[in-house]
Amino acid sequence: MLRIHFTREDLAKTRVATTWGPLGETFFSLMTLQRHDPPPAFAGWHRRTHGIPAARHPAAALFRDEVLDLFTLTGRAASLEEGMEALRAAHPRHVEAEIVGAGESHARYFPHAPAWSGADWGDPAHDRADRQSLLDFIDAYHRAAVLPHWPRVLARLQAEQTSYARILAEHGVEAMLSALPPGFRWRPPVLEVGRGKSVGESRPAGRGLTLVPSVFCQTRLVSNFVSAVDPQAPVLLFFPVVRTIADAAAVLTPRGTAELRALESLLGRTRARALDAIGQGPCTTGRLAQRLSVSPASASEHATVLRKAGLITTTRHGSAVLHSLTPLGTTMLNGTPSSAGSA
Repeated sequence: MLRIHFTREDLAKTRVATTWGPLGETFFSLMTLQRHDPPPAFAGWHRRTHGIPAARHPAAALFRDEVLDLFTLTGRAASLEEGMEALRAAHPRHVEAEIVGAGESHARYFPHAPAWSGADWGDPAHDRADRQSLLDFIDAYHRAAVLPHWPRVLARLQAEQTSYARILAEHGVEAMLSALPPGFRWRPPVLEVGRGKSVGESRPAGRGLTLVPSVFCQTRLVSNFVSAVDPQAPVLLFFPVVRTIADAAAVLTPRGTAELRALESLLGRTRARALDAIGQGPCTTGRLAQRLSVSPASASEHATVLRKAGLITTTRHGSAVLHSLTPLGTTMLNGTPSSAGSA
């Protein structure tokens, strides 16, 4: 159990974010994938994902046992590209410190496990090649394991953030802390996280706390993340939103293989994902970019192609535009792309 001690200033600075972004969820998904005993809700995803080639890259071992913190190095990033650029730009000394710290944590929590690998990733002598290899691996893995689910993942996280933000606005920060899921207990002025004996004490010391919902966060170790780059940055605490098999099915059940392949063959992979993303609910170009983890310019280009094909409509609301499915787009998305395409 982790005990987080709040001051009045910490309470005043406590907020809830929507998501740490697609790169943050990718980090957590790698941690969940490395588990030999995945939570029951993730059993199907775990089995499917273990079979993809990208998951077998040697760098995956860096994320074993959920002790590596790259979250504070990259910061919150709306797109995968933004997060990857932040990781590419991180100082070698900071990368090395996180990796060494993760190795020490692994040895402390899992003293009988095999030695933690990848400890020279931050070595300046090898940094450029090692870091590019890591970035290439993360990009390939994200596209295979996380991107197909990202529109539903993001929609779930947005709904979660809205719920907690409403509690914060209407009833205050202590009510929001009291409403956290099982495993979190607010006993003023301490937030207890996890069960069993205490494994640590955390004191934000006036920096506050940023709560971040996560779909793929299923950590066994109770940990919060403190930035080594910005000593004034709030402490990060992630909490899971997938707690049951039904929760997982809502965001991680893939579209039927034949149906998805037909749609991708007709539209191309990214535009098929864009159509699926808009099918999660009408959205602006900016929101579409978030759901696809692409730039706004790329999202606008895909929306233009789908609109010209008669699959979506775009209406203006003030300075923003809103994309929605047409009846043809709905029909195609619901599993009859071949007949729709031949009409």
